[in-house]
Amino acid sequence: MMEDLMSMMGSAPSDAAKKALVKKAIVRRAVKKALVKKAIKKKAVKKALVRKAVKRKAVKKAVKRKAIKRRVVKKAIKRKAVKRRVVKKAVKRKAVKKALVRKAVKRKAVKKAVKRKAVKKAVKRRAVKKAVKRRAVKKAAKKQ
Repeated sequence: MMEDLMSMMGSAPSDAAKKALVKKAIVRRAVKKALVKKAIKKKAVKKALVRKAVKRKAVKKAVKRKAIKRRVVKKAIKRKAVKRRVVKKAVKRKAVKKALVRKAVKRKAVKKAVKRKAVKKAVKRRAVKKAVKRRAVKKAAKKQ
Protein backbone atom coordinates (compact mmCIF):
# COMPACT_ATOMS: atom_id res chain seq x y z
CA MET A 1 0.00 0.00 0.00
CA MET A 2 2.78 2.30 0.90
CA GLU A 3 4.44 1.73 -2.45
CA ASP A 4 1.19 2.51 -4.26
CA LEU A 5 1.00 5.80 -2.48
CA MET A 6 4.63 6.50 -3.32
CA SER A 7 4.20 5.72 -6.97
CA MET A 8 1.29 8.14 -7.17
CA MET A 9 3.40 10.93 -5.75
CA GLY A 10 5.92 10.63 -8.50
CA SER A 11 9.42 11.20 -7.19
CA ALA A 12 10.78 9.44 -4.13
CA PRO A 13 9.37 11.10 -1.06
CA SER A 14 11.43 12.18 1.90
CA ASP A 15 11.37 10.39 5.22
CA ALA A 16 9.15 13.06 6.82
CA ALA A 17 6.63 12.83 3.99
CA LYS A 18 6.59 9.05 4.36
CA LYS A 19 5.94 9.40 8.09
CA ALA A 20 3.16 11.94 7.45
CA LEU A 21 1.51 9.63 4.94
CA VAL A 22 1.72 6.70 7.32
CA LYS A 23 0.31 8.87 10.14
CA LYS A 24 -2.54 10.05 7.88
CA ALA A 25 -3.34 6.45 6.92
CA ILE A 26 -3.31 5.39 10.58
CA VAL A 27 -5.55 8.32 11.54
CA ARG A 28 -7.91 7.54 8.66
CA ARG A 29 -8.06 3.91 9.74
CA ALA A 30 -8.71 4.93 13.38
CA VAL A 31 -11.47 7.31 12.29
CA LYS A 32 -13.04 4.59 10.16
CA LYS A 33 -12.81 2.16 13.10
CA ALA A 34 -14.41 4.76 15.39
CA LEU A 35 -17.21 5.34 12.88
CA VAL A 36 -17.81 1.60 12.55
CA LYS A 37 -17.85 1.32 16.37
CA LYS A 38 -20.33 4.23 16.55
CA ALA A 39 -22.55 2.63 13.91
CA ILE A 40 -22.49 -0.69 15.78
CA LYS A 41 -23.36 1.11 19.02
CA LYS A 42 -26.20 2.96 17.27
CA LYS A 43 -27.49 -0.34 15.90
CA ALA A 44 -27.28 -1.92 19.38
CA VAL A 45 -29.17 1.02 20.91
CA LYS A 46 -31.83 0.75 18.20
CA LYS A 47 -32.10 -3.01 18.82
CA ALA A 48 -32.42 -2.41 22.56
CA LEU A 49 -35.16 0.17 21.93
CA VAL A 50 -37.02 -2.28 19.71
CA ARG A 51 -36.66 -4.97 22.38
CA LYS A 52 -37.92 -2.53 25.00
CA ALA A 53 -40.89 -1.60 22.79
CA VAL A 54 -41.71 -5.29 22.27
CA LYS A 55 -41.48 -5.88 26.03
CA ARG A 56 -43.70 -2.85 26.69
CA LYS A 57 -46.21 -4.17 24.15
CA ALA A 58 -46.18 -7.57 25.86
CA VAL A 59 -46.72 -5.96 29.27
CA LYS A 60 -49.58 -3.90 27.84
CA LYS A 61 -51.12 -7.06 26.37
CA ALA A 62 -50.73 -8.86 29.71
CA VAL A 63 -52.38 -5.96 31.54
CA LYS A 64 -55.24 -6.02 29.01
CA ARG A 65 -55.63 -9.78 29.45
CA LYS A 66 -55.65 -9.34 33.23
CA ALA A 67 -58.33 -6.63 32.95
CA ILE A 68 -60.44 -8.91 30.74
CA LYS A 69 -59.97 -11.75 33.24
CA ARG A 70 -60.94 -9.42 36.08
CA ARG A 71 -64.08 -8.37 34.17
CA VAL A 72 -64.96 -12.02 33.53
CA VAL A 73 -64.48 -12.84 37.23
CA LYS A 74 -66.58 -9.82 38.21
CA LYS A 75 -69.34 -10.94 35.83
CA ALA A 76 -69.21 -14.47 37.26
CA ILE A 77 -69.44 -13.11 40.81
CA LYS A 78 -72.43 -10.98 39.78
CA ARG A 79 -74.07 -14.02 38.17
CA LYS A 80 -73.43 -16.03 41.34
CA ALA A 81 -74.96 -13.26 43.46
CA VAL A 82 -78.04 -13.17 41.21
CA LYS A 83 -78.31 -16.96 41.43
CA ARG A 84 -77.99 -16.77 45.22
CA ARG A 85 -80.74 -14.13 45.36
CA VAL A 86 -82.99 -16.27 43.14
CA VAL A 87 -82.38 -19.30 45.38
CA LYS A 88 -83.04 -17.20 48.50
CA LYS A 89 -86.29 -15.94 46.97
CA ALA A 90 -87.32 -19.48 46.06
CA VAL A 91 -86.56 -20.69 49.59
CA LYS A 92 -88.61 -17.80 51.01
CA ARG A 93 -91.47 -18.58 48.63
CA LYS A 94 -91.33 -22.23 49.70
CA ALA A 95 -91.36 -21.24 53.37
CA VAL A 96 -94.36 -18.95 52.83
CA LYS A 97 -96.18 -21.72 50.94
CA LYS A 98 -95.40 -24.17 53.75
CA ALA A 99 -96.64 -21.69 56.33
CA LEU A 100 -99.87 -21.17 54.36
CA VAL A 101 -100.40 -24.95 54.15
CA ARG A 102 -99.74 -25.27 57.90
CA LYS A 103 -102.21 -22.46 58.57
CA ALA A 104 -104.82 -24.13 56.36
CA VAL A 105 -104.31 -27.46 58.17
CA LYS A 106 -104.65 -25.71 61.53
CA ARG A 107 -107.79 -23.92 60.36
CA LYS A 108 -109.23 -27.25 59.18
CA ALA A 109 -108.39 -28.88 62.51
CA VAL A 110 -110.03 -26.01 64.43
CA LYS A 111 -113.11 -26.23 62.19
CA LYS A 112 -113.29 -29.99 62.79
CA ALA A 113 -112.93 -29.51 66.55
CA VAL A 114 -115.70 -26.88 66.55
CA LYS A 115 -117.91 -29.22 64.52
CA ARG A 116 -117.16 -32.12 66.89
CA LYS A 117 -118.03 -29.91 69.87
CA ALA A 118 -121.29 -28.83 68.23
CA VAL A 119 -122.19 -32.45 67.44
CA LYS A 120 -121.36 -33.48 71.00
CA LYS A 121 -123.52 -30.64 72.33
CA ALA A 122 -126.38 -31.62 70.01
CA VAL A 123 -126.12 -35.26 71.08
CA LYS A 124 -126.15 -34.19 74.76
CA ARG A 125 -129.15 -31.94 74.16
CA ARG A 126 -130.99 -34.78 72.44
CA ALA A 127 -130.16 -37.13 75.31
CA VAL A 128 -131.40 -34.56 77.85
CA LYS A 129 -134.58 -34.05 75.80
CA LYS A 130 -135.12 -37.81 75.66
CA ALA A 131 -134.54 -38.14 79.38
CA VAL A 132 -137.00 -35.31 80.09
CA LYS A 133 -139.58 -37.01 77.82
CA ARG A 134 -139.03 -40.35 79.55
CA ARG A 135 -139.49 -38.74 82.95
CA ALA A 136 -142.62 -37.04 81.75
CA VAL A 137 -143.97 -40.38 80.42
CA LYS A 138 -143.13 -42.10 83.78
CA LYS A 139 -144.84 -39.31 85.71
CA ALA A 140 -147.89 -39.59 83.49
CA ALA A 141 -147.96 -43.35 83.95
CA LYS A 142 -147.76 -42.96 87.72
CA LYS A 143 -150.67 -40.54 87.75
CA GLN A 144 -152.98 -42.98 85.99
